[in-house]
Amino acid sequence: MNFAYLCTPVYSGNKSMKIMMDVVDNIEMRHYEVQTEAGLEIIEYQIQEKKVFLTKAELSEEFIKSGQADEMIKTVLEVIKDKEFKVVPMCKYPKAYFKSHREARALLPKGLHLI
Repeated sequence: MNFAYLCTPVYSGNKSMKIMMDVVDNIEMRHYEVQTEAGLEIIEYQIQEKKVFLTKAELSEEFIKSGQADEMIKTVLEVIKDKEFKVVPMCKYPKAYFKSHREARALLPKGLHLI
């Protein structure tokens, strides 16, 4: 199996306590994943012509509300940026992230407008 491990510091509910989140690029399954106590949090993708299409996000409400989903997406976007690819968010959560994080919009292909 092909995996790439990415780590990002995440603050738990207590801002003084930093934990590490392991974001795994499961290349074989074509998704990024984070293992939590509640289960596996997943963002699926497809790659075409130097663009990463984020096609599906299976993220629990607890993961989203804790801010960990934002940290996961931020880590995924850093990896995509390092590869010099663009991002096309196709599903609800990644689209919402781009709408609320203007700095991430530089990763969108030219001419793409989020609806």
